[in-house]
Amino acid sequence: MKTPKSVQVSFDVDKTLFRQPALTHAARGLGIGKKWDAIDAMYHKQRITLRQGLLQQFQLLVGMKLADVLAEVSKVPMMRNIREAVDKLLGLGLSVILCTDNPDFLCQYLVEQFGFRGFVSSKVAVENGVIIDDIEPLPDKRLGIRKYCAWMSIPLSKTVHVGDGLNDVPVFRVVGYSIALNTSLEKVKRAASHQMETDDLLDVYKHIQSEMSSASASFSP
Repeated sequence: MKTPKSVQVSFDVDKTLFRQPALTHAARGLGIGKKWDAIDAMYHKQRITLRQGLLQQFQLLVGMKLADVLAEVSKVPMMRNIREAVDKLLGLGLSVILCTDNPDFLCQYLVEQFGFRGFVSSKVAVENGVIIDDIEPLPDKRLGIRKYCAWMSIPLSKTVHVGDGLNDVPVFRVVGYSIALNTSLEKVKRAASHQMETDDLLDVYKHIQSEMSSASASFSP
């Protein structure tokens, strides 16, 4: 039997693991909701680029205590059974990572909570527990996953990506398999290998397990 076609699974964060955009939700409790939304509006009206939008939003967090930001993030509704799904995917021999334009400190929070093994993300520095103005946005997740896979010597063709947004579409186009999860966007659905709706991440695990079993069977002598 040859190696199964997938060796890595990457998950988007906002509206894939979190049911709502995590920092957008957190911004309300942090008193910067209106400013955050205004930047989003500028981006959607194409007055600024995604890179500029991310940079401006992350700059709103500068000077805040990381603990205060994560306390608000912890209130955002999430998918059910994230830890269980991650553990089971790891049990299949897969590397399980995050791929997002969110900051690395948010990814580290998810790593600690749920056992993800790595992440591709924007970089927002934290010093002595306070967010500082040392920021490198990641507006192009496709570029990020390419670099990560090259660094880890993992072929993109053996990566599964799970996401819901327009910025996942370029990633869908370069990986070996893709799942559009809980999206209402037709462009995202069309670009994905498979689409599904669920509030339980174990359903995603079951689908990936099924795909791997089918791939392994097809390679059997």
